[in-house]
Amino acid sequence: MVFDGITIGEIESIEGGEVTVEFEEILTMDSTSYYADMILTALNSGQTTVTCIFQPLGTTGNYSLIKARAETRLPGTLLLSYLNGAKITGTAGIISVGFPSAPDAKGVQRFAITFKRSGKFDYTGT
Repeated sequence: MVFDGITIGEIESIEGGEVTVEFEEILTMDSTSYYADMILTALNSGQTTVTCIFQPLGTTGNYSLIKARAETRLPGTLLLSYLNGAKITGTAGIISVGFPSAPDAKGVQRFAITFKRSGKFDYTGT
């Protein structure tokens, strides 16, 4: 995973979200049943939440770089690359960066990043 040139390594899990269709409810003048109809409107590309391993002395999680990038409050390019060669790419903004967790029994700490996707995301692959 890369966000605006920052490689985000040691990813433990990705919650990819979903594309949803927004709608407006309407009631037409000729409706005799008084049940609302709907008009499908905008496509919403959703959010992606990534859980990363935090390594304070390493650069694999890139916590400090991604936190600093979030503080700019600017959108950037998000690229998700999968082992099977598939890729998902588009514009996103960082809407949250969690603080590192307390170490678990094995000493591993984690942090989460949530990206809000903007516009259409392109999918290539199988």
